[in-house]
Amino acid sequence: MKLRFPLWLLLPALSLAVVGCGQTEEEPVVDELTGQVLEPVTTEYDMNRLLEDADITGGQWITTAQVQAFLQQKGSYLATYKDPAWSNKTAAALIVERSKAYTISPLYMLARIQTESSLITSGTSANLAKATGCGCPDSGGCTVSYAGFGNQIECSAKKMRGYFPDLDAGRATVSGWKPGVAKSTSDPCSVTPATKATAALYTYTPWVGAYAIQCGRTDIGGSSLVAVKFNQFKSEYAWGTGGTPCYSGTVDANVAVGVCVQSSSDAIWRQCQADGTFTAGTTAKPTNCTAAWPYCSSATLGKSVPTRTCVQASSDSLWYQCGAEGAWQGASSVPTTGSGPVGTCYATYAL
Repeated sequence: MKLRFPLWLLLPALSLAVVGCGQTEEEPVVDELTGQVLEPVTTEYDMNRLLEDADITGGQWITTAQVQAFLQQKGSYLATYKDPAWSNKTAAALIVERSKAYTISPLYMLARIQTESSLITSGTSANLAKATGCGCPDSGGCTVSYAGFGNQIECSAKKMRGYFPDLDAGRATVSGWKPGVAKSTSDPCSVTPATKATAALYTYTPWVGAYAIQCGRTDIGGSSLVAVKFNQFKSEYAWGTGGTPCYSGTVDANVAVGVCVQSSSDAIWRQCQADGTFTAGTTAKPTNCTAAWPYCSSATLGKSVPTRTCVQASSDSLWYQCGAEGAWQGASSVPTTGSGPVGTCYATYAL
């Protein structure tokens, strides 16, 4: 995707320009790809863990009214915009409806829009036709069929959702990104995504950029800017939590609304509802989980086991615990404490 950046803040210059009488003026840093001014690096993120999975797939409780109020708060051109190609729906309605149609967070979409086009904080319609950079590769040009605000939201949400079936199945995305596997970005920098969300971000925009602590790039915003904008926007408005969390005995902790848990008692999938209760359950995993706690497949045991199960692996004799999204996590403390990174072992299997 083409990388475009907000103009409303200036990055302190590395060199100084003389303006007279001994005074100096800091020069802005300009993005070498787009020619736009970059923001100051006030917060830096781990390039391997830019966002959590629920940051992209959660937020399903966010309403059109909330997004509308946020756009007004930011003085955005989008606060008054209606898309004639989408039955004159407001920008807020399109952001919420099209994002949620693909189980993508409207809050993530706001961050994506800002990263690509600055429209959340801009008072003008500049870049409206390419609001999310969807269909606009780094090599130049944009696909005409994706032009227009509503089309851009639809395209972006659909593409992001399209990465998750492969990631959920433990496969790499169409461009080769997956958690736990190192791959080079266009900066270039070697990144090993720790979350599916991070792998999805690099699939959409294969640049780390200026807002990660490791890569060292200073002249491109990249996927790290999405993390900056997401967390900034998250803190600037009372989005709420969507309801009461649910206590799960399988996880032995509260889980947020929308989270799915495969029960340790019967292997049935249940999803947390806004009233703090779980659904009755199904044998198949729900398609709209904001995050999941499934069974983990164990090659050592030759079967799948519930979340929090601790196993000493036959491959290296080390201890691991079944965690979120079916991922095994190192758990060296099990022999002494009976617990791992996700809590007390549900069951323990030693060699």
